[in-house]
Amino acid sequence: MAAGIGAAALFWALDILFECHFFRPDNTYLELLLNPEPSRLWVRLLASVVILLLVVQNTILLRHRENAEIKLSHSSFLLEERTIELSQKNENLRHEISQRKTIEKKLQNLAVTDQLTGIYNRRKFDEILTLEIRQESRYPRGLALLMLDIDHFKEVNDHQGHSVGDEVLKELSRLIGNTKREADDFFRVGGEEFCLITFNVNGGSLATTAEKLRLAVADYPFAKAGHLTISIGAAHFKPGDDYDSLFKRADDALYQAKRTGRNKVVVI
Repeated sequence: MAAGIGAAALFWALDILFECHFFRPDNTYLELLLNPEPSRLWVRLLASVVILLLVVQNTILLRHRENAEIKLSHSSFLLEERTIELSQKNENLRHEISQRKTIEKKLQNLAVTDQLTGIYNRRKFDEILTLEIRQESRYPRGLALLMLDIDHFKEVNDHQGHSVGDEVLKELSRLIGNTKREADDFFRVGGEEFCLITFNVNGGSLATTAEKLRLAVADYPFAKAGHLTISIGAAHFKPGDDYDSLFKRADDALYQAKRTGRNKVVVI
């Protein structure tokens, strides 16, 4: 408002100066200010009102603009805060998803892994052998199954305790895992019984593969049980075999190895 009054006063001063100089040069500035002509007075009053209105309008517009800028700045601040908040939530969500995937993977591994030895369990054995038999029927690769059992393992548990027996099972799993071919799959199917799925072997080489495992165990000094032996039964896949028939032949071969003296390999 003060700016409007100042602008009006400036207009009056300039208008009087203009009138004094061009229209009534014989009158002094003060005379024209104190005794203006009615027509000039109305012009000045009208101009002053217009100036005041314009100043008020500009002031209102300026305040609206300032308020809009403040609101915009506040909105930008809120938007930035919201963006940061959402970013943190997204990061937490990604972390939670990653943790869930890790947990799911661990649970999946636990479902197919023997908790004592850390190798595949019977459930995984059933799954893989069924799959390999299905594949072998279409694309022959020399599928074969080995079953092995620790000789006199009950005596280890009875005389030295189940904790020593557990250590034997873990040591044996590591030993066979390091001795077998990388492409072979090794499983604990129950108690002291293990299975090995292998490929690309004929009658002679299957026996050689099994003998290599038998000798590796026979030569190995177990930490708390000394030297132990294993018996191995092996069977080739034959056309028309299913899970049960292949498994039974390997089991029969193992039983024969046990029945005929243990610490030996029998291939059917």
